[in-house]
Amino acid sequence: MIRPAVVAQPVVGRPVVAHTVDSGRPGDLSDAWVAAASCRAPSTGPHGRLAFVGDRGGAPALWIRDPDGRERPVDTGPGHVRAVLWSPTDDRIAVHVAPGGGELTEVRTVRADGGDLRHLAGGGRRAATPARWTDDGHGLVVTESDRSDPSGRTAAVLIDSDGRRTRLAAGVALQVCDVVVLPDPAPDGTGSGGPGRGPAGGGYRLLLREGPRGVRRVLVVDTMIAAREGIAAREGIGGSWQVPGGTATTVTGRFVADGRRLLLLCDIGRDRAALFDVPVDPTGDPTGGPRVLAARDDADLERFALLDPDRAVVVWNVGGRSELALVDLPTGRSLTLPPLPRDVVTGVLVRPGGRKLVLALDGATRPGEIWTWDLTAPSAGYRRLISHAPVEAVTIPGPRVVLNIDVDGLGSDSPGPSGPSGPSGPSMPSGLSAPARVPGIPGPRTGDHPRLVRPVPCALPAHDGRELSGWWYRPHGPRGPVPTLLHLHGGPEAQERPVYNPLFQAVLARGIAVFAPNVRGSTGFGRSFEEADHTHRRFGGIADVRSCVAHLVATGLADPDRIGVAGRSYGGYLTLAAMVHFPELFRVGVDVCGMVDLESFYQYTEPWIAASAVTKYGDPRTEPALLRALSPLHRMSALAAPLLVVHGENDTNVPVIEAEQTVAAALARGVDCRYLLFPGEGHEIADLRHRRSFVRAVVDWLTPRLLTP
Repeated sequence: MIRPAVVAQPVVGRPVVAHTVDSGRPGDLSDAWVAAASCRAPSTGPHGRLAFVGDRGGAPALWIRDPDGRERPVDTGPGHVRAVLWSPTDDRIAVHVAPGGGELTEVRTVRADGGDLRHLAGGGRRAATPARWTDDGHGLVVTESDRSDPSGRTAAVLIDSDGRRTRLAAGVALQVCDVVVLPDPAPDGTGSGGPGRGPAGGGYRLLLREGPRGVRRVLVVDTMIAAREGIAAREGIGGSWQVPGGTATTVTGRFVADGRRLLLLCDIGRDRAALFDVPVDPTGDPTGGPRVLAARDDADLERFALLDPDRAVVVWNVGGRSELALVDLPTGRSLTLPPLPRDVVTGVLVRPGGRKLVLALDGATRPGEIWTWDLTAPSAGYRRLISHAPVEAVTIPGPRVVLNIDVDGLGSDSPGPSGPSGPSGPSMPSGLSAPARVPGIPGPRTGDHPRLVRPVPCALPAHDGRELSGWWYRPHGPRGPVPTLLHLHGGPEAQERPVYNPLFQAVLARGIAVFAPNVRGSTGFGRSFEEADHTHRRFGGIADVRSCVAHLVATGLADPDRIGVAGRSYGGYLTLAAMVHFPELFRVGVDVCGMVDLESFYQYTEPWIAASAVTKYGDPRTEPALLRALSPLHRMSALAAPLLVVHGENDTNVPVIEAEQTVAAALARGVDCRYLLFPGEGHEIADLRHRRSFVRAVVDWLTPRLLTP
């Protein structure tokens, strides 16, 4: 029985009663795995300490790992922590916090011991994100967007240690990739102290990404030149030079050689993202075209970190899985590193001294963990440093208890017999302690096998011959066509990858397969694929959903009479679009935070989100007919399958009005529709208690509609 966190009146979307959710039935994925805690977004600190985001306490928070291996949460005030950034010179940590889970985020700083908590930026009607500390630690550069600015521009602001704010630049979807302090050009130091100048009077050099989605400019900005020319940052970006070669879809990078050179990860002039070397002269003007240092025709470069001036470690995205390599920067020669213990790298750092990597990893059967690899002792292999993953039973006890036991010291996901364990259970890898047990859930049992499902990659043709791909998760059981949930990722500039998804595993435990495709518009397959759904080409992305269903049925994987569709954010939009364009294909649907009307989305979303989206969906000022044609709301008369709508109460990315319109239109059509509205959540369901409620409710919604013949 569905007992959702909040049940809302369908027409107005007003919550009327709150309930708890059952923990599931025998054979279901256990609560420990439905609400499995993860560790992510690490940032290195002094004396071997590490800051990271962890949700073991129930919500995303700042955690510190001390050199002795002890871990502790640090109070940063109300709100979900999204990212942390340790100062390079002292004990302060910048924290990106989302009060109420919404988009009006704040930047706060706190000492590692929990003292001196300060609010620096954001809040009220503004959204702020920490970007970079200056190398001298005297200032923090943040980006800040203001709801009262209808242009939707984002500003780069330098906040000094004394709280003084200096606005450095502004633009659409502005992101600060790096900042360096420049020397004072005046021999007597008379330039010290002016606006936009560094502590020595020389100013700052910034690497910026600016522009709407898909057409980003790569800019080098010298604040000294901007100040000398009298250009006010609030009027735009002054003293800037665009890196030659055109625009990009993905941009990150950092300065080297005191700002005279730039290591740039982007796809300027290429279909696949690569690593470039861009020389920059002392006045900030690029002195030549980018030189490719690392590139592959079969993979996108997605991350890099410098080991020393001549070497970098790079992370390749190869069809969704990550591969590591060392690159010699002067020659461009590359050495592939050993295979990773998990499928996906979500972050890579280098410890001071350049001898050890810190890796944030995720896998299909293991939530986010933090690992290390010692470059001076490669034979020792990868070592798991931090894990908050459960060790309790995978499934709720029934006729047979099925367990997932990590016994090899590397945390292997691979199914297979468990190794020996002592009287108190399996030994834990060095530096780890076993999480507290969940009452009523038995401990590991020798000889049992994991039941979490690892996916296999799948390629398929689209209606127009374009190659699509996805990940096929098949439940344990007999061969033959099975009830299947098609799950569509958000973005659309995102990628379905083999990372831990508790909803997938909970659905699989009920005997329902999951196919998670990468339709056109997804990242990870080159720029041309990502841009294949822009504006009017989005109809091709909608048709890709039908192509996925056709492939699953034609290959005998899915039962054609028992297929459901679900998705979150853009995936929620695509779910609704598929349900009204191809109503004969689906028996049930789940829309999580999806747009139903692109015109109202533009009207009510945050202005900086709207300004960046025009290149993807169309411009509401000049292309209203296209927006109406793409909006599922205007085809809801074709909706036939039962629909569950889920939203976060504080979501202003895709505002709640989208859910309200969806529910009202479904009910007017006479469709069976339910609405879950989660308080204290925004565009993500981040609280583990809410995640458990969400997963249980969705599984209970899908099961009777997909398992009934």
